[in-house]
Amino acid sequence: MKPITALSLLLATLLQTAHADPIYKSVDSAGNVTYSSTPPEGVKAEKVDVPPPPSEEETRQAKERMKQAEEQASEMENTRLEQQAREQARADEEARQREAQQPVVIQQPVYIPQQGYYPPIQGRPPLPRPPAPPVRPVNPVPR
Repeated sequence: MKPITALSLLLATLLQTAHADPIYKSVDSAGNVTYSSTPPEGVKAEKVDVPPPPSEEETRQAKERMKQAEEQASEMENTRLEQQAREQARADEEARQREAQQPVVIQQPVYIPQQGYYPPIQGRPPLPRPPAPPVRPVNPVPR
């Protein structure tokens, strides 16, 4: 049973019971509030005015409002679930596209010869080095 329905039935039952018997409210020395159908002895008690139970028309209108609220809640739940499904599908599609854009990694290197891979150096040739001076033998100095 749904909580709203159970609560409305409980209130209707309490109101019908309360209408039949008077209700008394009392506060003891510790400050605890007590409601009962008979006034307690030795404690000041107030008689609580209970409104009459709802008429058949009011009960019917309340049931209609409750039914409309449940239908609206159901529609909102379905809308929320549809939106969640669309968002999940969009997220899945984005993930699939990101995965498709990942570069392909080659596990073993492959050499593919290409002409002009290392282009020749264009420009002037390097200047020639001047010839090295002749090496003369060193004469040992006499002592």
